[in-house]
Amino acid sequence: MARRSRQPQPAGRRSVTAPLAGKPKSQSGGEPVQRKRGFFSGVRNFTGEVRGELAKVDFPNRHQTWQSTSVVIGACIIVGLYLYGLDQVFARLVDHLVSLQK
Repeated sequence: MARRSRQPQPAGRRSVTAPLAGKPKSQSGGEPVQRKRGFFSGVRNFTGEVRGELAKVDFPNRHQTWQSTSVVIGACIIVGLYLYGLDQVFARLVDHLVSLQK
């Protein structure tokens, strides 16, 4: 790999990553604007943002909902039967070990 020579930066220019002395950085490059908002305008703004995000959501149709529900119920039944089987095996093992102690 060839090395690149670093060219010195002009004196008046700062790097992008160097923060200004304690000031928060703004995306637009300008000074951050302090807005004084009331409670109800904040709630209205939040509600508007929630509606905007919900408009982007792709909700499943009835067939997809039934299909997903049946997969979840089937998985629950399979895991339940597996755990029931393990419980029966370990219960018999413990009964056998206890009977050996007597």
